[in-house]
Amino acid sequence: MLMEREAGGALGAVAGKTMALKALGVMTILGLFALVLIVPFGAGGDRFVAGCPAGDAGRVDDPAADAPTRARQVAFAKIIDSVAVARGLPGRATLVALMTSLQESQLENIDYGDRDSVGLFQQRPSAGWGTVQQILDPTYAAEAFFGGPKPPSPPGLVDIDGWPSMSYTEAAQAVQVSAFPNAYARHERTARQIASEAGIDLERAGDPYAGRSGPKPTGGTGQPAALDNCDEGQGLIAGQPVNGVWPPQDQSATDPTGTGGMVTPRTALWVGQARAALANPPMSCWDRHAWNPTSDHPKGKACDVMVGGDARRSAPLRSKGDKIANWTIQTAGTTGVRYVIWYGKIWSSRTGQWKPYGGGGIYDPNDATGGHFDHVHVSMY
Repeated sequence: MLMEREAGGALGAVAGKTMALKALGVMTILGLFALVLIVPFGAGGDRFVAGCPAGDAGRVDDPAADAPTRARQVAFAKIIDSVAVARGLPGRATLVALMTSLQESQLENIDYGDRDSVGLFQQRPSAGWGTVQQILDPTYAAEAFFGGPKPPSPPGLVDIDGWPSMSYTEAAQAVQVSAFPNAYARHERTARQIASEAGIDLERAGDPYAGRSGPKPTGGTGQPAALDNCDEGQGLIAGQPVNGVWPPQDQSATDPTGTGGMVTPRTALWVGQARAALANPPMSCWDRHAWNPTSDHPKGKACDVMVGGDARRSAPLRSKGDKIANWTIQTAGTTGVRYVIWYGKIWSSRTGQWKPYGGGGIYDPNDATGGHFDHVHVSMY
């Protein structure tokens, strides 16, 4: 009996310690969970990361081309540059064109592509770039890419205000309006290598708007913004999922952005915090959104923060939008942000990741507003 009581006492002691350890473990987990809700992940004061959205491949070298392919690439590069030189364009115009063609066709004059796209720059007859026969003429394709008063009608590089001050990838995107706006950046090194083999001077001076009809922009001819370096630790913040519990709220607060509508207290609080942290950017929250009944705007749970124009055509506007999106994500753990849409991508607090935004079957993702290139959309729980 004594031995049984001693054994039972020992087992009881072990069980007691085990229960205590389990309780401590649960408390630790709950404490860490609370910390996640209290301290926004990735927060670091007024530190915001701008640059390339998460998920882009970054600026890396293209696979090495075999000798025949490289010979063709060099030959086409010479044709593209000859058009630029004849116009009096600077070397950076040639660089943008080479990076574009490498992304679109691997600098090959192909007779196939996405939908009806063909040629060096994958220009589409249905979009007004010319006939298939015209586009497959490398000289015509280069002339079309650089733009100007001659047909075709889509704007080319010289028609884009401020392109010399954009990053190379943004200048390319301003012409191409691609679903992958940052993809051109990864081809800079290869473009420079091909230009070197072709004897092309990418540093030559010139008129960046040569061949443009009408008045030319003043200023904006400085060095391109350094946004092409997608492999140097920059980008929109992703991070960890935010698994907070956010009880439903009624639309009981007057919209502080002056729409005359009603929003939830959570949304109103977010507006105040965003204004304080982001130097009071222009924004609008409540809206009827009759064309989209599933929108969070008429529910008082969404706001649009304007950046001032199409960020695909302006490096400063892109940086501004990145800052807004990054702050919103950094603070999502305490504000109740559900998702963010910006620059053709959507971020979810449940996954903590960015994904391509396709317009949800309602908006045109290639449009400045539909693709959210001119504003950052923020939806709350």
